Amino acid sequence: MTSHRAIRIALLALALGGPLLAPGPALGGPRYRLKLAHVIGAGTPIDVAAHRFADLVRQRTGGEVEISVFPAARLGGERAIIEGVQLGAIEMSFTTTGAMGAFAPEFHVLDLPYLFPSYEAAYTYLDGENGTKLLGLLDRRGIHGLVYLENGWRNFTSSRNPLKRPEDLKGQKIRVMESPVYMGLIRTLRATPTPMAYSELPRALLQKVIDGQENPAVNIYSARMFESQPFMIQDQHTYNVFVFKVNGKTWKALPESIQKVIEETAVEVRDFQRKLNREADGEFIRKLQAKGMHVHVPTAAEMKAWQAATAPVYEEARRFLGGAWVADTVQFRKDWEAGKYGAEEQRYVERFRSIAVPLDDVMRNFR
Repeated sequence: MTSHRAIRIALLALALGGPLLAPGPALGGPRYRLKLAHVIGAGTPIDVAAHRFADLVRQRTGGEVEISVFPAARLGGERAIIEGVQLGAIEMSFTTTGAMGAFAPEFHVLDLPYLFPSYEAAYTYLDGENGTKLLGLLDRRGIHGLVYLENGWRNFTSSRNPLKRPEDLKGQKIRVMESPVYMGLIRTLRATPTPMAYSELPRALLQKVIDGQENPAVNIYSARMFESQPFMIQDQHTYNVFVFKVNGKTWKALPESIQKVIEETAVEVRDFQRKLNREADGEFIRKLQAKGMHVHVPTAAEMKAWQAATAPVYEEARRFLGGAWVADTVQFRKDWEAGKYGAEEQRYVERFRSIAVPLDDVMRNFR
């Protein structure tokens, strides 16, 4: 971390009051005041989940814990937010795997293309032994990992031409997250990867600094990328997550009773947000089409072509992720396809069937 960035984050923390892990005001104020930051727009499923988490924790701790939510990169881009969590200037955050790799490169295994064939496959991997092992790696960085929330299926968009086959991206400059896997993915498609912070993306598209990008539909719509990106392919090349984490010292300073409330509420809100996000995905696709975006749904043959074109990324990833991480993840996919996780798949189907989400309320934010 540069000293300039560290000083900026520390000053920001002071301006916001800094973390408070001591008894609050005598007249019944909260005992613990925490900040929760993310870069996605207000009113989106992930932001709704952040506020739901804050409200439930406040209720379940009898007002002892007050969590303030800062959306839309108000506390900086993802890299700065994670550094803030490391320093304790920001107590909690949701960030994607792109920026996480600078702190635990093993997280980039989740960026491998066409890894998960379904939502349930992704949930089984993330909530099971493999995902838990990844979260545990954050301890060495002074961060405590809680759960994985959903960013969603990432899809390519372009300002230059319709996207149907892998060769349609050839020669284009494509914005990607700060991930060697995503950069390798773009190179295998004979395009030029351009790492860039999410907060800078909409302007870069409007100014034609880049030709295209890849994101879930909710982000494409909420950031109004349809204004500059008339073409999209719903190829779902990666299932992307938000990693929910808390500063390690902050976590250890909390009483066990409050830790338990936070852990249990995080799991509950994780499932709520996943259900909300996956239901919203189709709605945002329809909204993009209504704005004039041409959304191509690839045929089975076209999908095989995209998968074949990006297969070399797996071998490249072995060199910087370590062969074991890639091998274990590929083995999970094989076991899933062989039916080994059928019981887990059914449990997720049944669990999500019983969760009610305010889809209409969320979509009203984007009329």
